[in-house]
Amino acid sequence: MNVFGRLIFVLIASFFGVTAIAADFDGTEALMCSFAQIIECDAGDECFPVTNESVDAPDFVKFNFKKKQVIAISAGVENAPANLGNVIDLANYLVVQGVQGGTEGAANSLAWSATIGHESGAIVVTAAGENAGFVVFGACTAI
Repeated sequence: MNVFGRLIFVLIASFFGVTAIAADFDGTEALMCSFAQIIECDAGDECFPVTNESVDAPDFVKFNFKKKQVIAISAGVENAPANLGNVIDLANYLVVQGVQGGTEGAANSLAWSATIGHESGAIVVTAAGENAGFVVFGACTAI
């Protein structure tokens, strides 16, 4: 891109940028999120950091708000879509909730809730099962 093109881009981005960035994280656009840190807490035990692989967490999650679906992606392979339970747009962040493995009799089912910051796209997920809980920190981008 030439200098003139960059200047035009910067002017347009500065004029529309704040609105566009906030809109990306309000549930109107599909998001791709990755996890930077996962902390596991076992009942009656301490909390400790874990890897995605050790707790079978995906490498990425894709939120499609129009279809009310979330898709876990590991090693470049997309899992079958799961339904989003709730999507609530609050003043400073988006709240997204759902259940993993929520079919009757499924082992290792988790209920989870995520917040995604409107301005930053930072995501914090809390997930709870029968004897363990997780706190996950990461980031999202519009796709």
